Amino acid sequence: EMAYKIIGLAYSDSDNLSYIENQLIAIKNFYPALETELSDETNELIHRHIHSLYRGRMPMYIILKNGAFMTYRLGKWSNEEVIQWLQSIPALNA
Repeated sequence: EMAYKIIGLAYSDSDNLSYIENQLIAIKNFYPALETELSDETNELIHRHIHSLYRGRMPMYIILKNGAFMTYRLGKWSNEEVIQWLQSIPALNA
């Protein structure tokens, strides 16, 4: 069985951190099997997987499949928009 994780990232000194934290709760309510994590600009996944042009554009979400990078999305979105994005990823809705 595949294990999926969504990491919500925002700058540690930003109001967006609590926004993303609350959004992760909404995501968890919609996708109980999806592991969630709150993180910030120090997360090594940013430097490993996100192009240098986009690394500073937080908030962002990173999705992992079995611990490996799968996809990401930049920007601040409504809960509805984020859930619609997740619904558009076939693997998460199989």
